[in-house]
Formats: sequence, structure tokens, C-alpha cells
Amino acid sequence: MNTNVDIRLDIPYGGGPAGNLCLDVYLPTGAGLHPALICLHGGAWLRGSQRQYKSWGPYLAARGYAVVAVDYRLSSQVSPAWPGVWDDVCRALDWLIAQAPALRLDPSRLGTIGDSAGGHMAAMLSLHESTARHIRAVVGVYGIYDLPDWWRVTQPPKRTDDPVKKLMGKSYDEAKADYESFSPLHRVQALKTPPAAKYMIIHGDEDAIVHHNQSERLVAALRDKGADIEDLLIPGAGHHWFTLADDNPARKRVDEEPNLTVAPVLLRFLERGL
Repeated sequence: MNTNVDIRLDIPYGGGPAGNLCLDVYLPTGAGLHPALICLHGGAWLRGSQRQYKSWGPYLAARGYAVVAVDYRLSSQVSPAWPGVWDDVCRALDWLIAQAPALRLDPSRLGTIGDSAGGHMAAMLSLHESTARHIRAVVGVYGIYDLPDWWRVTQPPKRTDDPVKKLMGKSYDEAKADYESFSPLHRVQALKTPPAAKYMIIHGDEDAIVHHNQSERLVAALRDKGADIEDLLIPGAGHHWFTLADDNPARKRVDEEPNLTVAPVLLRFLERGL
């Protein structure tokens, strides 16, 4: 057990249809105001929980970063989950800012980390007009950044659960404006000025669930807009590995590869970004 970390699990923040969703907080115990990271789990908006950051949370907190891992509503529980799932993420950000004095956090040094569907919403936090001003750094890991494209590629026969339609409630053809508004790539393409946040986009080249061209096209669009961006490609890496879950052996701890390779690069990025 790391004595340099204060772990507080299942803290209600008001998210979800019943207002009873929770978040996990991992706090450095050292003095001073700490930079903070909102961490958003993956799972195609259908599954997963904030507990998937149970390896990264203590690791980052021991190195001076407060971690707030968020449980948000899932479309397997309430479909469509949008726009409520976005309300949950925004509510968690508001909670973090409101609790910053009590938790000894610096609200001017906020970043976000997300994997897969969580990477989608982490990027959205840096691009949506209501939240972008708060976010200084974004780490996206094998994220879904082009929502219309991922709707197309997850149609049968490739997948039968139609995750994007379950999220949005309608197909892309029925709700083009909503899809594009909730799509980080489309948000970036519409920017008139460079985004304020710094970005680190991490992805593997053997991802059979979210093709690495999702990351590559976001990187290209961000560079085209003059963003401060780092791109980390992990040869041979697939999906799931960034976060931990007991029921999925593809998920890895921070001290396992590919996270062993990613961790020092991620820390250098956060030191520069926050």
C-alpha cells in the first residue's frame, strides 16, 4: 500500500439519471496545491466503470497528480445515453472545481485522460465551448474521435451491438448534426484558432476494435490547426491494455507492457502540460 496516496472510492458527484453515480479520487499526500486529472474509462459507452483506473490512479497520485476517475451513465442502462453521459462528465468537472480547495487541487492546472470511448469524451472536454477553458492537457489512448466514422465501421456484420446508435439514440443518417457536434474530429476541423490544450495521442497499430486511423486523423487535424501535440504509436499494440479490469486479461497494470513504455512519456507530457 502506497502511503503517499490518499484513496477515496465511490464518492457521489450527482451524475446519472438518479443522481447517484460516483467517482474515485486518488490524492497525493504532499503539501501544496496539486494538478488534477479527470480520468474517463472506455467500454463503448456500454460497459466499464471508474475502477478501471485503479492502477493508474495510485501511480499518478504518488507522482504528484490528483486523479478523479469518473463513473458515467452507460447506454446499456439508459439508451440513448447522450446527452446525459456528457452531462455526467461535465458535472464531474464542476465537482472537481468546486472541491478543489478541500482536496488541495489547483483548478488552473487541470487535464484529462481517457481511453477508447473515454478518449472521445476527454477530447470533447478540451473542445466543447462550456469546458475547454478549464482543460490544459489531454491524453487520449486509442480513442474514438470521429463518431460518424465509428458508427459506420461498427455496423453489422462487424458488430451487432451498434454502440454509437445506442449512445446517440439514432443513426448518423438520422442525426448528422448531433453526431458531428459530439465528434472531436469535427470539432477540431471547425476551429478558427488553435486549441488551448496540449495533446498526447497514444495508439497501437494492431487495434482491431478502434482502428488507429481514428487517432491518426485527429493528430493530422490538430496539427493542421496549429495545436501543441505529441503522437505516440505503440507497434504491435491492440485495444484495452491501458486500463485494468479483473475480468479482461487484455487490460494491464501500469507496471506491465505496453504501459511500462507509455508511463515515462506520459509523465514527461504531463509535467510540460500542467
